[in-house]
Amino acid sequence: MQGNLIFVPVFLEGLASFLSPCVLPLIPAYMTYLTGRSAEAMTQDKKAHRNLIFNSLAFILGFTVIFVLMGAAATKLGSLLLRNQHLIRRISGILIILFGLFNAGWIPIRFLNYERRLQLLPERQGLISSLLIGMGFSLGWTPCIGPILTSVLIMAANVQTVVKGMLLLAVYALGLGLPFLALAVGIRYLWKYLNLLTRHLGIIKKVSGAILIIIGVMIYFNVFAVLAVY
Repeated sequence: MQGNLIFVPVFLEGLASFLSPCVLPLIPAYMTYLTGRSAEAMTQDKKAHRNLIFNSLAFILGFTVIFVLMGAAATKLGSLLLRNQHLIRRISGILIILFGLFNAGWIPIRFLNYERRLQLLPERQGLISSLLIGMGFSLGWTPCIGPILTSVLIMAANVQTVVKGMLLLAVYALGLGLPFLALAVGIRYLWKYLNLLTRHLGIIKKVSGAILIIIGVMIYFNVFAVLAVY
């Protein structure tokens, strides 16, 4: 895969991960973890709101570090398989299409429904503890957001440099982290809309699944390399 066009769908996949059924409904719990205060209290207490913003930044940094390291490892592994890059690209495209079909709910892949939650809840919430919670989030929820995250890792395995693989996962983390930060900053105004989103999780899953399928087809036919020429 060539060019920078691949970063756009990767960012969208990060947004789709935030809207996944295993992340979105638990946002109130994570907000509480990061400050030790209820969501309702944070909408009224300025100090708690300020702590939430700083702790959210540390939380985002925590899972970004883990995802970027995953990207570096995937690219390094992919470079070892460079001799078979055309075959690997096609297999990667097929896998991403299958993940898209699963994410949209059109085919069952049983083991992808499992999740593992790491409990990293220190007694006092601060920047360090929020960083650790972010790292735990990236590792504990990986099985649940697996189809989307795996597709990004497959893309990272197909790029030519470790730096670009790390950038792909950084962009993915940006797509996942920006909604967290936006909600933390504007919690007083955005909180009421969170429930509206949770009512449409079925539609969100199908849309994110369709995005994965399109990306898989583009990778299989090497469309990104063709578009990069223009």
